[in-house]
Amino acid sequence: MSASTTEFMPVSSATERARPKRGKRFLLGSIFVFLLLIALLWWIGVFGGNVRVVVPGRVYRSAQLTGNNYTADTARLIGDDLNDVLHRYHIRTVINLRGGNMANDYYRQEIADCRRYGAVHVDISMSAHHLPPPQSLRQLLAAFDSLPYPILFHCQGGADRSGLVGALYLNIYQGVPLQEALRRELTWRYGHFAFTAAGRMNDFFALYQRTSHGLSLRDWINTVYPNLYPKVSRSAASSN
Repeated sequence: MSASTTEFMPVSSATERARPKRGKRFLLGSIFVFLLLIALLWWIGVFGGNVRVVVPGRVYRSAQLTGNNYTADTARLIGDDLNDVLHRYHIRTVINLRGGNMANDYYRQEIADCRRYGAVHVDISMSAHHLPPPQSLRQLLAAFDSLPYPILFHCQGGADRSGLVGALYLNIYQGVPLQEALRRELTWRYGHFAFTAAGRMNDFFALYQRTSHGLSLRDWINTVYPNLYPKVSRSAASSN
């Protein structure tokens, strides 16, 4: 009985040359997709400090740019930490919409950076998941009225509270129609999604439109909203 033999065909030199080319193309394609994903995440404010121009040369908004957290870490990667932004836009006032707490390292670093640069620092407490308190809005208007420009305001992600304040500023101080201001500032492009709990930011402006009866947003905030706020806040709490 004769043993069978298996013949092996030699791999052509052309095939051998094609293998590294395919590997190189795959690697380059993977890098391209990765960079495209990073660019997309930056575009919608999920990667980096979500630094945005509200009014060129005057008002800017961002996420938290200090501390050891995702937004600050990714902001540093692209040169958007607080020191960079202070110098780039010659910021003279920083408004922190998260409220002040010296127990947090990001807050201590923010205070130190502003002091070192010579910028005024203001704390105003707001939540992305609740209507803004009337007192916080009055503090905000007072800051915009009296503090030196350019101004940078920020929240945690730079999407929700910052979006509300950006729309408010454009309408009250720049005369931008409310719907246009909302389209520009309270948008998914900057990471805000109205169908989430952060939709309370949209609810604030909807409440204004229902109850203003021709009053400007500033006048409504100062006269009507303080009386409405306890009622609508209790209603929202009971519905949750």
